[in-house]
Amino acid sequence: MNLLPIFIIAGPTASGKTGFAIELAEKFKKKGVSCEIVNADSIQLYNELKILTAFPSSDEMNRVPHHLFGILEPFETFSVGKWKQVAEAKIDELHKQGKIPILCGGTGLYLNSIVQGIAKIPDVPESYRKEVWEKFQEIGREKFMEELLKLDPGNELNPNNTQRILRAYEVASFTGKPLSYWWSQGNNSKYDNIKTLVLLPPKERLRENILKRAVQMVNNGAIEEVRGLLSRYPNYKGPLDRVIGFTEIQDFLKRKISLEELIDRMVIRTRQYAKRQSTWFRNQMPQAKYAEAVISDVIDEFIDFYFSIDKNL
Repeated sequence: MNLLPIFIIAGPTASGKTGFAIELAEKFKKKGVSCEIVNADSIQLYNELKILTAFPSSDEMNRVPHHLFGILEPFETFSVGKWKQVAEAKIDELHKQGKIPILCGGTGLYLNSIVQGIAKIPDVPESYRKEVWEKFQEIGREKFMEELLKLDPGNELNPNNTQRILRAYEVASFTGKPLSYWWSQGNNSKYDNIKTLVLLPPKERLRENILKRAVQMVNNGAIEEVRGLLSRYPNYKGPLDRVIGFTEIQDFLKRKISLEELIDRMVIRTRQYAKRQSTWFRNQMPQAKYAEAVISDVIDEFIDFYFSIDKNL
């Protein structure tokens, strides 16, 4: 049995996850222990819109090895199960090399698939899935979400993530139990010694971070990269169209909104998304340690955890 740990750094967007993961890896390196970062953010799997998806910078990726970033083309889809498969392969590879994987990202379902495993959700017939899709088209997104919340009151999914809200509706309406129930039946993780940190900065600090990030994205070329994607894939409809800022930048390019309105809308949507993420992490990852900021005591806890494990069992 390999008892090397897995470290998980989670939290809402703009909470400082990437910076902490890198700092943690560098502190371990000073103690002769090698760590590498594994992406657990569904949108950073894609090789496009790197500015708009807050991709780690070249400097950050050079400081610590990063994995599973930019591995998908714009029209590819990736389920939780697929991510779990490739993530576990990378985790096992790093463990065999005597290295510690640091899973870093804000996609809670990905992280919980490692912490808890994946429950066997009853199959939904293709004919029923087609009915749900037709209903979605007939009643529209807003009313569809209202009905989904009646079936699954605790649902925190982004209403703009069509693939996931369809899946949540299919499962809840067909089985009579929401996805959260089926996920809670997992508890079949293949790993021991997982230590999880969820960064939850105070609301005002997170708001400041979100505004600063939105301005930086626009100043650093987010508008140009969306224009470039659309030039390669005119009328693009795919997983990347749910990235915050993608629709807003298109409206700006069509001169429907001003630059100031573009940034305002990005900030509002990002705040809403961060709130949903924070709620999800509090409710779905009770085993985690929560911290408002990165302090030396938090890093020391990870170091103490590592050296407390008998890795020769």
